Amino acid sequence: MIKSSIVLIFSLLLSSCSFDNTVRTNPITGETPNPGIFSKDSDKGMSLDEVLNPQAQGDSSINVNGFLWRASLNILSIAPLISTDALGGTIITDWYLDKNIKNQRIKIMAYIKSSELRSDGISVKVHIQKLVNNSWSDTYTNNKLARQIENSILNEARNLRINALK
Repeated sequence: MIKSSIVLIFSLLLSSCSFDNTVRTNPITGETPNPGIFSKDSDKGMSLDEVLNPQAQGDSSINVNGFLWRASLNILSIAPLISTDALGGTIITDWYLDKNIKNQRIKIMAYIKSSELRSDGISVKVHIQKLVNNSWSDTYTNNKLARQIENSILNEARNLRINALK
């Protein structure tokens, strides 16, 4: 009884497998895919060689400066972080209420754009909302505060670099 049920289950599983391995062209684009083991197109995605031997890849370098990244995290740690992407160089804070500033909240987004420690290697955007009649107003940007935060991050990154060389 057990053997017959195992054979029945195995035959059902085997019959549900497709043996049609023909590669069909896309009727719209005319492209012929190159099927991979785990994907429909092996040209999209990573190969096992890329995973096991990342040093062999010439174009897979990190695009974010480590000093700028750490300095940005240090400076922006005053606000709760919503999202951080170390490889993409993006840090986004949640809305932050400063107890010294009444009826106003800010949200900061920092983008690290360079793998070098340069003054144009970071871009900060500061979004501000005001509390009017128990409702938050439309968001506007504050470029002056954004430049102040950028300068603070650059100074912190410079200090981190100096301390790392000691």
